[in-house]
Amino acid sequence: MGKLIFYDKEHEYELNGEIVPSVSELSRFASREIYGDVNQYILDNAAERGTKVHKQCELLDKYRECEADEITAPYIQAYVNFIKDNRPEWVAIEKAMASNKMLFAGTLDRVGMLNGKRVIVDIKTSSAVQKVLAQIQLNAYKMLWEENHTDEPIEELYILHLTKEGKYKLINFDIDNTLFMACYNLHQALKKKKRKRRNDNE
Repeated sequence: MGKLIFYDKEHEYELNGEIVPSVSELSRFASREIYGDVNQYILDNAAERGTKVHKQCELLDKYRECEADEITAPYIQAYVNFIKDNRPEWVAIEKAMASNKMLFAGTLDRVGMLNGKRVIVDIKTSSAVQKVLAQIQLNAYKMLWEENHTDEPIEELYILHLTKEGKYKLINFDIDNTLFMACYNLHQALKKKKRKRRNDNE
């Protein structure tokens, strides 16, 4: 994989000394269409809540305990219920990974065995799961994992949707990287176009 550094504050990945796009950045073509009209205050609050829940779930998986506040407690209870009901065996938790071939990176929420199959699970706390974005992200994570673990292919992809009512839903997604590759190719085309324009102005 090379030397990968994640800068949390900037949410940037550096691979072998070069900043590479994240899965979130590559999927911006879809996310702008989906969230373009949503109030930024709502988006920021949702993002902050999601970050807290992710960190608390990580502590729960690693140390079997965490401190939830009034806002995050229902989501954590939903995650606890999922663990009790399904008993997954995680082999990777909040694992940052990169592709040396395609030069992008991302953080996989969970990878492990679930119902006898090797799976990727991405945790969501939004009011609704945006299926197009989920399809893009999960298949990008699958590509990252399999480039770095060639003998451990992913068999299934899931979104684990945690709700403010303390419930969860495990949603299966197709293994199909068509949408992700469309985003990736758009990013590459625009990147080259910008580079060419900058050179023309020199």
